[in-house]
Amino acid sequence: MKKPPMTLEGNQPLTHEQIRTWPAFSSYFEALSRLTNGTIQCEQGAPDGETLCAASAFTLSVPHGEDRWHIYVAKPKDPAGPPPWREPTLVRMLAAMQDNLTGAKAIKQWPSAVKATWQLVVEHPCRAMTLAEVSNCVNLSAGYLGEQFERITGSSFKRILRDERIAYSCDLLENSNLRVAEIASRLGGLSLSQFNRSFVAATGCSPTDWRRNFANRRKGTAYSPLPPPPSSIN
Repeated sequence: MKKPPMTLEGNQPLTHEQIRTWPAFSSYFEALSRLTNGTIQCEQGAPDGETLCAASAFTLSVPHGEDRWHIYVAKPKDPAGPPPWREPTLVRMLAAMQDNLTGAKAIKQWPSAVKATWQLVVEHPCRAMTLAEVSNCVNLSAGYLGEQFERITGSSFKRILRDERIAYSCDLLENSNLRVAEIASRLGGLSLSQFNRSFVAATGCSPTDWRRNFANRRKGTAYSPLPPPPSSIN
């Protein structure tokens, strides 16, 4: 993992044990780690204006007791960072984190229904599911669950599900010989045309072009610029 050049003298990296003492922060840390391939760093100490505006990373500073906790996320242009098509979801989650961890309405933890929905989507992206079906499982209306999910994560249920399916399909395109149609059929029963439209909307290229570009990167030959292959963060 490439560490962003941004440690303020006197600041201390946060340990996983410290992060877990703040359940809401911990949930965001785990979610952001998934979205960013793990290129994420947390510190405590005094904020630094130059550091917080660093061009190499998205940054966020939130109060925690008498201290402040800072989170740094490598931007998609960093080869070790998240793929560029993750950026909109990443930016919206950081904004939601800012809203939900500061001010009079700061939350202590993610609502249980939202956390369960998030885990279902990221752990089982190939399962056919709708927001209405998930809402029945957590005993909430689809409308209310959708509002709560977007308030906490910054993105809609549909957007997060699409992104997780794209990440899964990228892995199969790069590391298997499955045909594009076979990959599409694994993603909740999507048709080939539905999968192609969703993939192009997210990445800017077709599944076939993604596979070809990845193969060219491994060979060291010329290719159209594409992000590094995404990986799963447990």
